[in-house]
Amino acid sequence: MVYFIILLMFIPTIFISAITPYITRKTESFGVSIPEEVYEQEELVDFRRKYAWQTAIFGLITLLLSLTSGLLVKEEQWMFLFMSFFFLFLFGSFFIYLNYHKKMKQMKANSKWEQAKTATVVIDTNFRNRKLIHSHGWFAIAIIITVVTFAVTVMYYDRIPAQIPMQYGFDGEVTNWAEKSFGSVFSLPLIQLFMVGLFVFINYTIGRSRQQIDAANPEKSMMQNMIFRQRWSAFLIFTGTATVALLAAIQLSLIFPLNVKIIMYGSFLLTGLVLVGAIALSIITGQGGSRVKTVMGKQGEMISRDEDQFWKLGIFYFNRNDPAVWVEKRFGSGWTVNMAKPQAWVFFIIILAIPICISLFS
Repeated sequence: MVYFIILLMFIPTIFISAITPYITRKTESFGVSIPEEVYEQEELVDFRRKYAWQTAIFGLITLLLSLTSGLLVKEEQWMFLFMSFFFLFLFGSFFIYLNYHKKMKQMKANSKWEQAKTATVVIDTNFRNRKLIHSHGWFAIAIIITVVTFAVTVMYYDRIPAQIPMQYGFDGEVTNWAEKSFGSVFSLPLIQLFMVGLFVFINYTIGRSRQQIDAANPEKSMMQNMIFRQRWSAFLIFTGTATVALLAAIQLSLIFPLNVKIIMYGSFLLTGLVLVGAIALSIITGQGGSRVKTVMGKQGEMISRDEDQFWKLGIFYFNRNDPAVWVEKRFGSGWTVNMAKPQAWVFFIIILAIPICISLFS
């Protein structure tokens, strides 16, 4: 079971890290903006291939070290080592990326691609009027599950034992208990409520994040971006609802004789489905919908405006003059924040503060 948990977390992370250059927009390479037609140049193809191999090999080495350490130490010590190797891979893969980011910046400076075309920004004023995300109403299922969990907990509060299991080992045995109190009993329903609010907010930001249209082919780019947002919105609704349902099952196991091991296996299954689903969606859709096949539009003589100066290390976006708080990632799939906007930091503080408050309450 221990090794299964490692493989469940480690292998998908290694895989998605290695293929990241292939799911990023073709107008961006290792965090550097490029004209789409140079994407297939031999040197850029070689960069992507080498990055993928180096990241995968480094990931497999750290994975093997993590697995081997589990044979030499106790479970408590091994968990610390596992997390250490996991973060070692994350930091190591970042430095591998940083090496190719610097190479891309040098290559762009030497090639002077932007001088061959007119740089411009394309904005569709009707973009927000289109169907970019699925309705927040779909989260009603998760809200109902949360309300029912609260109601059942209140109704059967007396059935809950004086000692509440708070943590389980890989064998399904309880490793940490808490005294029964309103805080400990209602901590999971509060987490459910927090998760629903978080998923609704993320769905909202998917629809409100800055539009990014390729000036060389605006019609095709706009259609791809719409599909990109719709697919991630649907995935988010499924993930949020399933997560809330799983938390409900854990909470109800305090009241009714539910098999804890089945719930634990269900959590592993859900984690696997979410990871595999996110990887599959990233590969099929690509960043901004770049891998979605369309027949709209023709390649033009313009390129999108170069914003490299606002992307620190090609990953962190700082632009005080951009009103957008949420923007598409340059390396990978999904969205990131404009770190020059105070709203972004307020969001981070709230996301950290709420779970901490729930933990203190419980």
